[in-house]
Amino acid sequence: MSDERATPWFLNLKQALLDRRGLEEIFRHVRNLVVATLVIAAGLHAVEHPDIIDAKGLLSIPVAGYFVFSTGIALFFLNFADGLHRLGKIKRHVALQLLLVAVYVLVTVRVAQLILALRMTPS
Repeated sequence: MSDERATPWFLNLKQALLDRRGLEEIFRHVRNLVVATLVIAAGLHAVEHPDIIDAKGLLSIPVAGYFVFSTGIALFFLNFADGLHRLGKIKRHVALQLLLVAVYVLVTVRVAQLILALRMTPS
């Protein structure tokens, strides 16, 4: 591959990530994913271990846990839909868009699984 073809591609990538705030969007999205997953893990923890949680004013820790879990799931899917929507705005070849969506889905699900596994391991 010649330098003439590689340079514009690299400059386009640099422009998309740095000049058009692409990296900022990636970090914002990952932060939202991690927060949603931690909310899910907190809800699951409350459901599975209601006896070790001392929350004054709550009638039922498991019910509150299910509410927190459901809120986390909603946040996860809203963030997921936002990511897919933003990927759909990229004006590139359809094959590249499909590849980006497939990678996005795999990475999002794997990050969520790893965070939940980390949170749920006994200490």
